[in-house]
Amino acid sequence: MLSSRRLRIKKWLNLWLPLSLLSMFPPLSDWLENRYQVTAEDLILPLILSIFTALLIGLIFYRRYTTQPFAAYLGAILATLVLTDNYENRLSGIYPFIRAVNPIINLNGWEGLIFSAAFIALVCYLGWLVGRAIEHLIIARSWDPKPLLGSLTVFITVIFLFEFIPTAKALITEWPQFFYRPPALAALPASAKTATKPDIYYIVLDRYASQNVLTTQFDYTNQDFVNFLNSQNFTTEPASHNNYPYTAMSIAATMDANYQTDVVQKFSSASDQVLEPYEDSIRYSPVVDSLKSIGYKYYELGSWYETDNKAPQADYNYQPQGQLTIFGHTFTLNSFVTHELGENVFYRLFSHGLSLGSHTVLSYSEMGEIEASAYKLKTLNTLADQTSGGRLIYAHMLTPHDPYYFNADGSINLDNGNDNNGENIKDKYLGQVKYINTQMESLISKINKNSNGQAVIILQSDEGPYPMVLNDQNFNGTSVGDELSGGNMLDWTDANLQMKFGNLAAYHIPAASNQALAQGGDNTNIFRVVLNSYFGANLPYLPRCYYAYVDGRSKAYVYSDITNRLTGTTNPLCPANSDFSTKNKHPTAECD
Repeated sequence: MLSSRRLRIKKWLNLWLPLSLLSMFPPLSDWLENRYQVTAEDLILPLILSIFTALLIGLIFYRRYTTQPFAAYLGAILATLVLTDNYENRLSGIYPFIRAVNPIINLNGWEGLIFSAAFIALVCYLGWLVGRAIEHLIIARSWDPKPLLGSLTVFITVIFLFEFIPTAKALITEWPQFFYRPPALAALPASAKTATKPDIYYIVLDRYASQNVLTTQFDYTNQDFVNFLNSQNFTTEPASHNNYPYTAMSIAATMDANYQTDVVQKFSSASDQVLEPYEDSIRYSPVVDSLKSIGYKYYELGSWYETDNKAPQADYNYQPQGQLTIFGHTFTLNSFVTHELGENVFYRLFSHGLSLGSHTVLSYSEMGEIEASAYKLKTLNTLADQTSGGRLIYAHMLTPHDPYYFNADGSINLDNGNDNNGENIKDKYLGQVKYINTQMESLISKINKNSNGQAVIILQSDEGPYPMVLNDQNFNGTSVGDELSGGNMLDWTDANLQMKFGNLAAYHIPAASNQALAQGGDNTNIFRVVLNSYFGANLPYLPRCYYAYVDGRSKAYVYSDITNRLTGTTNPLCPANSDFSTKNKHPTAECD
């Protein structure tokens, strides 16, 4: 009896283990391709789902495997290849035929779950038929199929190792970067706890270009919106620039109220460099810690993007995208894990949900960007209606960031891609600028009215749009993907640098002096202005310096000073590589 059980276990492992290795290949490959912005924990769910997919396929084929091992083994391999990579894309290819038979079928409900199960069964059956046909061919030629089974297992193992070894190497190399925490700001004085605590709104409008860039490169002055901001007592800067080129490091600089000296020192010499330390600088923000230490409540309206899809500091977290619930515990998935789940055979089971009585066993909720934008705007307006005071509210709006879903009047643009289909791409971009302007005007008016004009409002963008997309699709032979992976921004023209670094910067800080705003009115310093003006922080204002990548995100902590390229003035207080520890003092002079 024991021998028979061991034999069954051995046969099961001989089938299931190779299928598991094969099913883990796609997520490992995807992780390696995206490793500059993913973490070790992002592999956990995709690998678990891969193992369960192999378990499902193994169970389907196991009975056949005990009697016809070669045909079942080959059929299981073929089924795994089809069902573990781009599954939903393959499944959606059949939708038109289903719709033709029944145009009102709900493929997102039980019907879709049943349809997916039928598709899995069909793929496995076809795999079995192919395996049987090949087995008959082998037997007809008087070949022994057993050595081929062993060869297939060895081949699958080798293929798996081709992805596993570089993944393990990357994890070992990058491991210290996964646990980074930014240095704290100087403690606020004791009097800060009893100081007046106005609401502080930090609103990021992703890829919103500066007024100068809109005027010179889009032939749009944006003057109506600027006039509105001025009427609401905002300080605006038409020639503002981000200190860093992209979202993660730009928002990190704002939420740290500091340049990224610490991560440059720690990681700029690492062979593999990822964005996780920037993301953790936002998730564990020193600015948030300082404000919470004196009684502020932190509200975060994040996004699917890794910079703010999680909010460990938040007292109230409004993030509707990528919410996975397992046995009553909810996890927020980033874009990588969301994509991997969406391509897995169990996706429809998760999205449909599974409950036992009143207890949720599995559920997954996702929200499209149009719905998420509306949700965040509605939430911001709801918060603005509430009693004002003692709240830090951070909202990351992915507008006017592409896709260009919104026309200027708020209607939906069906030709929303990064192309000239439907209308010129710059007009699509401007449509979103005009749309979000109207939304911000309504929101700002409400905030100021309900706070008697005392709320702090920081309205910024984290970066400008991509010039290779908005200008001519490709400049100097550099695509967006090329530039992100290893492009040298020093090769860009001055106009292209202006578009990428030129950002929206508008500040309503009633207690701040004109001198403080003149010195600290940029991404890195603006919270220093707030902490100094309201809570006696006495933080020095850092010089305005601007840094570009010389080797793309493959070297995420290697920068070159381009202050002169953007402003026409060289600032001797700006280190060449963003490492301000090389300076012997904390300068207060601004550089443009």
